[in-house]
Amino acid sequence: MSPATQVQATLELAFRQWSSGLVAALARRVGLGRLDLAEDAVQFAMLQAARTWGFHGIPEQPRAWLLRVAANRLTDLVRQRAPEVPEEDSPPEETPGSLEEPTRYAAELPDDALRLLFACCHPALSREMQVTLTLKVACGFSVREVAAALLADEPTVAQRLVRAKRTLRTCQATLEVPAPEALPERLGAVGSALYLLFNEGYEASEGHDLSRSELCAEALRLAEVLLSHPGTATPEGHALAALFCFRAARLPGRVDARGAFVPQEAREGAEASPLLMARGLRHLRASMGQVLTPLHLEAEIALVHAKTSAPGPEDSARLLVLYDALLELRPSPIVALGRVVALGRVRGPAAALEALGPLRSERVLRRYPYRFAVEGMLLEQVGERSRAADCFRQAAALARTPPQREYLLARARACG
Repeated sequence: MSPATQVQATLELAFRQWSSGLVAALARRVGLGRLDLAEDAVQFAMLQAARTWGFHGIPEQPRAWLLRVAANRLTDLVRQRAPEVPEEDSPPEETPGSLEEPTRYAAELPDDALRLLFACCHPALSREMQVTLTLKVACGFSVREVAAALLADEPTVAQRLVRAKRTLRTCQATLEVPAPEALPERLGAVGSALYLLFNEGYEASEGHDLSRSELCAEALRLAEVLLSHPGTATPEGHALAALFCFRAARLPGRVDARGAFVPQEAREGAEASPLLMARGLRHLRASMGQVLTPLHLEAEIALVHAKTSAPGPEDSARLLVLYDALLELRPSPIVALGRVVALGRVRGPAAALEALGPLRSERVLRRYPYRFAVEGMLLEQVGERSRAADCFRQAAALARTPPQREYLLARARACG
């Protein structure tokens, strides 16, 4: 690897895995109401690294280097507004693990990543603002990535972030994990943010790769950290961790050696990770209780898919039952689209196309590539190859990564 390539790779790692922790460390000094200053300081440090590391080499401890430069920049920014700056409270070094290594829990609830998650879910904010701010600040998403995760447009997301930061500034919010009795009111938003963080890792909204496994690993790590603390360990939390495990178990089989997307039906022989499957089953058992939540149903759907690349009649029937139950508990166009696929396996493509009809007018699906991909697949199965090709081309135009786009264009060409 050339020095320039190594610097670029290290900076990409820094941005994806360290930026939220760095922002959290700086926000502890100035409060959540001045998050913009912390974000600006970290951005400055990243730019300085890009300018200097290529000439002077990557420092022995790049994260510590970035923290020092960002802290100095924050001091400059704050001094423009106040005569005194508090002493720095430096965070411990963190190294996100791989998906299959055990989670490092030992009383980690106050670690910077989790501290920032809970802080962004401040009760003064609406649920929409909480999740949006968490994805942007705690998870390091770009505005475009937040918009893709929430199926919203970028201007809406940008305005929501402005309002959220203004609200935090008004109430002088500090960066702290709430008291145990206040954890439940924030836990739902934290779970939603982790769910979307994992989804961004599983299905990237931008970049060259189909998936970003480090985001999946971090979402799973934080979900299991929550489960290690008595104030945040819930059956629904175990269901969320089970869902992550079952979906992550299938990650390696989703692309071939060239990074090209491999559809589920072509993954014969691509075994799901036994370690993650066993870990997911432990969480699923721990989640069992008197209340059935949407996450329990999603976890079981992911389990069925992880067990086989081509669901047989019994598995397909089970998937349809699960989607019917999920649609009743949490009605949404995305869930309804998943049910269409299950329905097609059980009752055939004609029935699925009929069920798909009402979804064509759903606003959130108008720029969702899988809506058009599903329709293309069903049209191809009933022999309408020309219309199927049009759908695959529409899906390719909306695809977010090259592997998605290339696969969909290949399907369009195959339909003639």
